[in-house]
Amino acid sequence: MAVGNLARDKVTLVKADGTVIREGMKAQVSPGQIITFETDVQLEPGDHFIRVLPNKLAEDYVVIDPGYHAGLSVIPASYQAQVRRSDAPAAPAQTVINNITNNVHGPNSRVNINSTDNSTNSAVNVSTLRLAQLLEEVKPHIGNLPEPQRSEIVAPIDLLEGEVRSGKLNQSKVRTALTSIKTIVEGAAGNLVASGIGALVGNMLAGS
Repeated sequence: MAVGNLARDKVTLVKADGTVIREGMKAQVSPGQIITFETDVQLEPGDHFIRVLPNKLAEDYVVIDPGYHAGLSVIPASYQAQVRRSDAPAAPAQTVINNITNNVHGPNSRVNINSTDNSTNSAVNVSTLRLAQLLEEVKPHIGNLPEPQRSEIVAPIDLLEGEVRSGKLNQSKVRTALTSIKTIVEGAAGNLVASGIGALVGNMLAGS
């Protein structure tokens, strides 16, 4: 079977401003990732893949990392995009596309969506994209933490993943979970993985 035949889903690529770039793109959709061999289109963070289901509802996936991979031998070049479900509920395709513009203009929180002056925020807000990137970086290394930290970190990580999936971060919950993770890993003194996670989380809390 040719590699391209594994791409049995069809998606529509939509830019952040709602512009439809291509319909009927062959892709393989799986949790957290969409693979397509149609690399002649430009794929960027913030773009959306829309998959319309047989019941006419639509799934909206936001591109976090396009994940371009050059071709090797008989394997063609591909995008192995890291994606997340947007906060838009499953709805007819046009409704989802209309919501895309709103998401792009206010990715951090509902307050920012309706405000042109973010300077009133008293604390550093964490963006959905940055939080998703942090989770992608941290999760593969959790297994290298010692106990009990390895078990204790699961709950706050799950909470943050839920916030990312929602697309509308509750900044209070996010900061509480991040602080909890930082406290947990600080209990694993001398563990390099814990130190690395602590540094990443600390930088995010500090807004650096």
